[in-house]
Amino acid sequence: MSFARRDLLQRHYTVHGRDANNQEGLPPNAGIIPKSAGRTPIACSNCAKTKTKCDKKFPCSRCAQRNLKCTLRPTRRASKNVNRVIPPGENTGSGSSESNNDSQDNSGGNSPARDGQLPAQSQPQTVNPQVPPSQQTSNGQTQSPQPLSAPHSRNPSVSQPVQQLQHPPPEDKPLHLPIATTTPPFFEQSPTSGLPAAMPTVLSPLSTPVNGFISQTPMSGYEDFVGTIQNHSDDASPRFMMDPWSTMSMGQDFEPMRIDPSLIMSMNMDMSMGPPTDGILGMIPEMSPTQTFGPVQTPIQTPRMDESFSDLQIGSSASMFYPSNRQNSIVDAGVPDLDAIIAAQDGWTVFRCTPSISSSSCPRTARLNLERLEQSLRNHEGWSNWRPSWDETEFPQGGRVDVAKLYESTRDKLLAITQSFLHKALDIHKDGMSSSSSESPGSTASNFILLPPAPVLDLFLRSYADSFERFYPTTSRGTLDANELMQNYNDKASSLLILMMIAQGAMTIPSIEARWLTGGLTEACRISLFDLVEKNIIMAGDPIVLRAALLFTVQAAWSGDKWQMDIAMGQRGMYFAMLRHSGILEPQRISTPHANGNRTDALWGDWIQHEGRSRLIYSWVMVDQDLSLFHDTAPLFSVTEFGAPMPDSDALWQATNASEWSEVFSKVHEFTNGYSSIGSGARPLSLRDLFRHFLDDEIIAQDIQLTPLHLRLLLHPLQTMVCQYCQLLSCFSDSTSSRQRSRAVTAASTRVRLEEVQSLLQRWFELAERYMAVNTLCSIMQANLVMFHLISMNAVTNFPEIERLARREGVDGSYQQMLWIHKKCISDVHEAIFHSGQIMRIIREMPKGIRPPWWPGAIYRASLVLWTDALTHTESTSPGHQGQYTPPGGSVAIDRLQANDPVIVRYVTRREGIPTLTKRDGTPVAIDNGFTVLLHCVEVIDEGIATRFSDGIRGKLEKLARG
Repeated sequence: MSFARRDLLQRHYTVHGRDANNQEGLPPNAGIIPKSAGRTPIACSNCAKTKTKCDKKFPCSRCAQRNLKCTLRPTRRASKNVNRVIPPGENTGSGSSESNNDSQDNSGGNSPARDGQLPAQSQPQTVNPQVPPSQQTSNGQTQSPQPLSAPHSRNPSVSQPVQQLQHPPPEDKPLHLPIATTTPPFFEQSPTSGLPAAMPTVLSPLSTPVNGFISQTPMSGYEDFVGTIQNHSDDASPRFMMDPWSTMSMGQDFEPMRIDPSLIMSMNMDMSMGPPTDGILGMIPEMSPTQTFGPVQTPIQTPRMDESFSDLQIGSSASMFYPSNRQNSIVDAGVPDLDAIIAAQDGWTVFRCTPSISSSSCPRTARLNLERLEQSLRNHEGWSNWRPSWDETEFPQGGRVDVAKLYESTRDKLLAITQSFLHKALDIHKDGMSSSSSESPGSTASNFILLPPAPVLDLFLRSYADSFERFYPTTSRGTLDANELMQNYNDKASSLLILMMIAQGAMTIPSIEARWLTGGLTEACRISLFDLVEKNIIMAGDPIVLRAALLFTVQAAWSGDKWQMDIAMGQRGMYFAMLRHSGILEPQRISTPHANGNRTDALWGDWIQHEGRSRLIYSWVMVDQDLSLFHDTAPLFSVTEFGAPMPDSDALWQATNASEWSEVFSKVHEFTNGYSSIGSGARPLSLRDLFRHFLDDEIIAQDIQLTPLHLRLLLHPLQTMVCQYCQLLSCFSDSTSSRQRSRAVTAASTRVRLEEVQSLLQRWFELAERYMAVNTLCSIMQANLVMFHLISMNAVTNFPEIERLARREGVDGSYQQMLWIHKKCISDVHEAIFHSGQIMRIIREMPKGIRPPWWPGAIYRASLVLWTDALTHTESTSPGHQGQYTPPGGSVAIDRLQANDPVIVRYVTRREGIPTLTKRDGTPVAIDNGFTVLLHCVEVIDEGIATRFSDGIRGKLEKLARG
């Protein structure tokens, strides 16, 4: 008998060879024979099936007693065991080897190898926790110690160690930025699980596990959905997270590519090789690409497959098979974002469409953000040569706030205060500080930092003015002058405000340096802001401090950093209380200036002071509305609290001098008798009074002039009413048999009240159309319309239930249950689809550089509503099949037609037409396939500027699409 391959010869002698005494199994000191020869490394097939202990002899004692045929099972890492030659003199206990192999066998289904999406994780190794990392050997060589961290897993209860590749391929090696001198560890503290772990070399910013809920995607409808869950209705065990392919060895040539073996099946390859297939690949230590699969294409060269993409499961990103229109991001340059921020995305307390992990298992990011900020600010030469991508077409000139150039003296003063802020924050987080930053602030090493050059800071301030000021206009006279702000009596308060402006502006620039600057400044300013108020409680009512707190809340809430998002939600209540206790919510009498001097200038200055207070108050109201809407909670403010006048016309606020202001004021507040309104103290209504007129339907009758800010603020009490009634409806029992008459009447009356609120929302939309008919559409008005559709969509959907469905909580897979859940999630399908399409249309019409910070969250909610409706579509009722009944009216492009288009109106009122989405090139996208809908929404997110928040939302939708 001859063997073409040495490993087959070794295996044959291992099992069938005999020694000098004619005994089966060769001794361990046979040189080429693995140490486990004579005893199988793992249990035999019979013992494995019955889950009984096997003595690992051949034949084993249990099979011999029962006259069973003892069948060996291949090890999962047969190639490694064969290639490793054990010297005869090596003294290693066999018990530990056996226990390790057993451990690997029992936990293979829960291995996070597929979760991490790294070549290093495709070859897990069992490490003895008693041996230091520096003493672990691979192929007889000593490896240097590696930084430890925990792998990111979809299953919070599974955290298994993965080992780095000793020599990673070139495409997996990390890029060494000039800014980063060292790399801090993944975690600030060791994970509580106590399991050893190693940090992967590079983590993708969109690390999306392949296994998980709906392992076999796509979900074209109910039949696809139920096919993935019908075997898991008996218990809540996370069996759906076990990926059988992750336990099978594909050979060392294929594992770095992360090719899913299910692709082999789609290539019409014959896999019937005689022996059972559950482990056949593990018996083949080498799989020659040229002999078995033909030439292999690299992941960069996207292969073209005959099958649709929905049938493929390759690598780390489903979108690699679609033409990408994604905007420039740090991902495109091959530079990964901070691993801890990516790992904590599944721990977000909002936007929870994927299985969540507990906050206690999420890595902390505060110290990491500060370290990255310190490193970047020490890289003086890097900032001098820094040039971000800047497209002027993404920032229209209309309504822009000008930015005054920063003086060097202002920068120097800001630098000194920034250094104290950073050192205070580093001192607070010094426990567990990594070696890279342990030298700050008290060591003898150099801890001198420099702010970026003044032109770079000017660019960040300009980005802030173009993004933030468009939606929360708090800068007067149409010019942002940081030099003037630094003349404030409190240098620290002014510096906090300017630094938060810089951080807010850097957030919208897709650059790794800008992201580090944003994360670090946000954390440092948070600590100093709290410290400033704590040391001087009078500062709690200071407009500069409240404005800095406003910027921090908005920046942190949409930062994409889990811990900053949680802190923003936690501290907003404190800042709201500071706003209430300052007394500025109530109306204040405008004092008449003295006659001496220029009276117009004095009136203008006094008006700016009161107008700035009003804009600060109602900017907090809009932030309250934003956060409560996306967190599905009731707003913290009540409409009855707001007695202060609402903001006046933007033309008045942006007037550059007193004469221009007085001219505009006379037009805006024109008196009927011809008297001048200058000095009259005329101010807009308060939100409380305006809402009263709105309820009485007197706004048009009394010819009350509304601005986009007024329309936005009217949505706040409407959202409160929708949230309260929807929460009340969700509290009623779902059981009709036990429903009492009084309870049924109460539920019916609550639905009637909710319908009344919907009629008020329609009244608001009519006022908005009346305003847009005579005024140019601006950024605030576009954001108002998106908020209107989001609130209206909440009135006909139960979004928390939709997210529970996406996480597969309480889903047994029966068709009756799916219909019941669908009805519970969406009460009016046509109206919900209409609002979802309009949300996408308005956001896509916004300039890419001028969008509210929450715009990816709006796309997220619209996409999940469309995905939920697609689950009830079966293959027999999808539009592409013959014999399908087509409703009259043809297709309806819900994301391209205006809300008042006759086709849209007929679809909502008469249920005519088939709704579709639209690509950029005009190609229609059917919404009866959940997988296709989610991928289209990912493409919509890719069309905007990439931020940490948009990357997190994109990753969640992609995970849901792939399962």
